[in-house]
Amino acid sequence: MLLSACSAKRPAQPPLTFRTALLQSGGCSFTAAITADYGESAASFTLDCVFSPETGASVTVTEPESIAGIQAQVKDTAASVSYDGMQLGLGSLADGNLAPLAAPYVLGQCWAGEYIDATGTEDGLLRTTYRMGYEEKELVVDTWFSQEPLAPVRAEISFEGRMVLRTDISAFSMRQPTQLTEE
Repeated sequence: MLLSACSAKRPAQPPLTFRTALLQSGGCSFTAAITADYGESAASFTLDCVFSPETGASVTVTEPESIAGIQAQVKDTAASVSYDGMQLGLGSLADGNLAPLAAPYVLGQCWAGEYIDATGTEDGLLRTTYRMGYEEKELVVDTWFSQEPLAPVRAEISFEGRMVLRTDISAFSMRQPTQLTEE
Protein backbone atom coordinates (compact mmCIF):
# COMPACT_ATOMS: atom_id res chain seq x y z
CA MET A 1 0.00 0.00 0.00
CA LEU A 2 1.36 3.39 -1.00
CA LEU A 3 0.12 6.50 0.79
CA SER A 4 1.05 9.91 -0.42
CA ALA A 5 0.38 13.22 1.30
CA CYS A 6 0.95 14.98 -2.01
CA SER A 7 -2.24 13.72 -3.62
CA ALA A 8 -4.67 15.82 -1.58
CA LYS A 9 -5.60 19.29 -2.77
CA ARG A 10 -3.71 21.71 -0.55
CA PRO A 11 -5.01 25.23 0.08
CA ALA A 12 -1.52 26.61 0.88
CA GLN A 13 -0.98 28.10 -2.58
CA PRO A 14 -3.86 30.67 -2.69
CA PRO A 15 -2.40 32.88 0.10
CA LEU A 16 0.90 33.00 -1.77
CA THR A 17 -0.88 33.72 -5.05
CA PHE A 18 -2.77 36.54 -3.33
CA ARG A 19 0.46 37.89 -1.80
CA THR A 20 2.19 37.90 -5.20
CA ALA A 21 -0.73 39.74 -6.83
CA LEU A 22 -0.82 42.28 -3.98
CA LEU A 23 2.90 43.00 -4.25
CA GLN A 24 2.82 43.19 -8.05
CA SER A 25 -0.10 45.63 -7.99
CA GLY A 26 1.56 47.82 -5.37
CA GLY A 27 -1.27 47.50 -2.85
CA CYS A 28 -5.02 47.45 -2.49
CA SER A 29 -8.08 49.38 -1.39
CA PHE A 30 -11.04 48.20 0.66
CA THR A 31 -13.74 49.19 3.12
CA ALA A 32 -13.33 47.87 6.66
CA ALA A 33 -16.23 47.67 9.12
CA ILE A 34 -14.30 47.30 12.38
CA THR A 35 -15.37 46.28 15.88
CA ALA A 36 -12.70 46.77 18.53
CA ASP A 37 -13.22 44.74 21.72
CA TYR A 38 -11.85 46.52 24.80
CA GLY A 39 -13.04 43.81 27.18
CA GLU A 40 -15.77 45.70 29.04
CA SER A 41 -16.81 47.77 26.02
CA ALA A 42 -16.60 47.76 22.24
CA ALA A 43 -16.37 50.42 19.54
CA SER A 44 -17.50 50.07 15.93
CA PHE A 45 -16.48 52.23 13.00
CA THR A 46 -16.04 52.00 9.24
CA LEU A 47 -12.97 53.00 7.26
CA ASP A 48 -12.15 53.47 3.60
CA CYS A 49 -8.61 52.11 3.30
CA VAL A 50 -5.74 52.16 0.84
CA PHE A 51 -2.71 49.97 1.60
CA SER A 52 0.72 50.01 -0.02
CA PRO A 53 3.58 47.77 1.18
CA GLU A 54 5.96 50.72 0.72
CA THR A 55 4.00 53.53 2.36
CA GLY A 56 1.60 51.87 4.81
CA ALA A 57 -2.13 52.52 5.02
CA SER A 58 -4.21 55.61 4.42
CA VAL A 59 -7.57 55.53 6.16
CA THR A 60 -10.64 57.75 6.12
CA VAL A 61 -13.32 57.28 8.77
CA THR A 62 -16.77 57.04 7.15
CA GLU A 63 -18.81 55.95 10.21
CA PRO A 64 -19.87 56.88 12.82
CA GLU A 65 -20.95 60.24 11.49
CA SER A 66 -19.56 62.06 14.54
CA ILE A 67 -15.98 61.33 13.40
CA ALA A 68 -16.57 60.85 9.64
CA GLY A 69 -13.98 62.49 7.43
CA ILE A 70 -11.02 62.03 9.75
CA GLN A 71 -8.04 60.85 7.70
CA ALA A 72 -4.82 59.25 8.86
CA GLN A 73 -1.65 57.75 7.46
CA VAL A 74 -0.70 54.62 9.42
CA LYS A 75 2.79 53.11 9.30
CA ASP A 76 2.85 51.20 12.57
CA THR A 77 0.64 48.81 14.53
CA ALA A 78 0.40 51.10 17.55
CA ALA A 79 0.00 54.33 15.62
CA SER A 80 -1.76 57.18 17.33
CA VAL A 81 -4.05 59.26 15.20
CA SER A 82 -4.61 62.96 15.57
CA TYR A 83 -6.74 65.42 13.67
CA ASP A 84 -6.38 69.21 13.90
CA GLY A 85 -4.20 68.75 16.98
CA MET A 86 -6.83 66.64 18.77
CA GLN A 87 -6.14 63.03 19.71
CA LEU A 88 -8.76 60.60 18.39
CA GLY A 89 -9.82 58.66 21.49
CA LEU A 90 -10.27 55.12 20.26
CA GLY A 91 -7.72 53.78 22.75
CA SER A 92 -5.38 50.89 22.18
CA LEU A 93 -5.76 47.13 22.19
CA ALA A 94 -3.47 44.18 22.87
CA ASP A 95 -1.62 45.80 25.78
CA GLY A 96 -0.84 48.87 23.65
CA ASN A 97 0.40 46.87 20.65
CA LEU A 98 -2.51 47.75 18.35
CA ALA A 99 -4.38 50.97 17.66
CA PRO A 100 -7.83 50.22 16.16
CA LEU A 101 -7.23 52.58 13.22
CA ALA A 102 -4.03 50.65 12.47
CA ALA A 103 -6.00 47.49 11.61
CA PRO A 104 -5.84 48.11 7.82
CA TYR A 105 -2.06 48.50 8.10
CA VAL A 106 -1.78 45.25 10.08
CA LEU A 107 -3.96 43.38 7.59
CA GLY A 108 -2.02 44.72 4.60
CA GLN A 109 1.34 43.90 6.16
CA CYS A 110 0.20 40.36 6.91
CA TRP A 111 -1.15 39.81 3.41
CA ALA A 112 2.04 41.29 1.88
CA GLY A 113 4.70 39.48 3.84
CA GLU A 114 4.12 38.23 7.38
CA TYR A 115 4.55 34.58 8.35
CA ILE A 116 1.74 32.28 7.19
CA ASP A 117 1.13 29.91 10.10
CA ALA A 118 -1.82 27.90 8.79
CA THR A 119 -4.32 27.73 5.97
CA GLY A 120 -7.44 25.70 5.31
CA THR A 121 -11.09 25.97 4.40
CA GLU A 122 -13.93 26.94 6.71
CA ASP A 123 -17.58 27.39 5.70
CA GLY A 124 -16.63 27.60 2.02
CA LEU A 125 -13.99 30.28 2.63
CA LEU A 126 -10.21 29.98 2.65
CA ARG A 127 -8.94 30.76 6.16
CA THR A 128 -5.33 31.87 6.54
CA THR A 129 -3.58 32.55 9.86
CA TYR A 130 -0.69 35.02 9.92
CA ARG A 131 1.67 35.83 12.79
CA MET A 132 3.00 39.37 13.13
CA GLY A 133 5.66 40.26 15.68
CA TYR A 134 7.26 38.09 18.32
CA GLU A 135 6.72 36.99 21.91
CA GLU A 136 4.86 39.58 24.00
CA LYS A 137 4.13 41.74 20.92
CA GLU A 138 2.83 38.96 18.66
CA LEU A 139 -0.50 39.50 16.94
CA VAL A 140 -2.33 36.57 15.33
CA VAL A 141 -4.30 37.63 12.28
CA ASP A 142 -6.90 35.31 10.76
CA THR A 143 -8.23 36.28 7.34
CA TRP A 144 -11.09 34.58 5.50
CA PHE A 145 -10.88 34.82 1.70
CA SER A 146 -13.56 34.20 -0.90
CA GLN A 147 -12.23 31.71 -3.41
CA GLU A 148 -13.65 33.15 -6.66
CA PRO A 149 -12.41 35.82 -6.87
CA LEU A 150 -9.67 35.38 -4.27
CA ALA A 151 -10.31 38.35 -1.97
CA PRO A 152 -10.44 38.95 1.80
CA VAL A 153 -13.96 39.18 3.26
CA ARG A 154 -13.32 39.06 7.02
CA ALA A 155 -10.44 39.22 9.47
CA GLU A 156 -9.84 38.89 13.19
CA ILE A 157 -6.82 40.10 15.14
CA SER A 158 -6.01 38.26 18.36
CA PHE A 159 -3.55 38.89 21.15
CA GLU A 160 -2.60 36.30 23.77
CA GLY A 161 -5.41 34.01 22.61
CA ARG A 162 -8.17 36.65 22.78
CA MET A 163 -9.83 38.25 19.75
CA VAL A 164 -9.43 42.03 20.14
CA LEU A 165 -10.61 43.25 16.74
CA ARG A 166 -12.94 41.99 14.02
CA THR A 167 -13.15 43.42 10.51
CA ASP A 168 -15.70 42.79 7.79
CA ILE A 169 -14.09 43.65 4.46
CA SER A 170 -15.97 44.84 1.38
CA ALA A 171 -15.23 46.64 -1.91
CA PHE A 172 -11.78 45.02 -2.07
CA SER A 173 -9.66 45.72 -5.14
CA MET A 174 -6.02 45.53 -6.09
CA ARG A 175 -4.44 48.83 -7.07
CA GLN A 176 -3.78 49.29 -10.74
CA PRO A 177 -0.03 49.40 -11.38
CA THR A 178 1.01 52.77 -12.71
CA GLN A 179 2.19 52.75 -16.27
CA LEU A 180 5.76 53.89 -16.77
CA THR A 181 6.09 56.21 -19.70
CA GLU A 182 9.24 56.64 -21.69
CA GLU A 183 10.58 60.15 -21.85
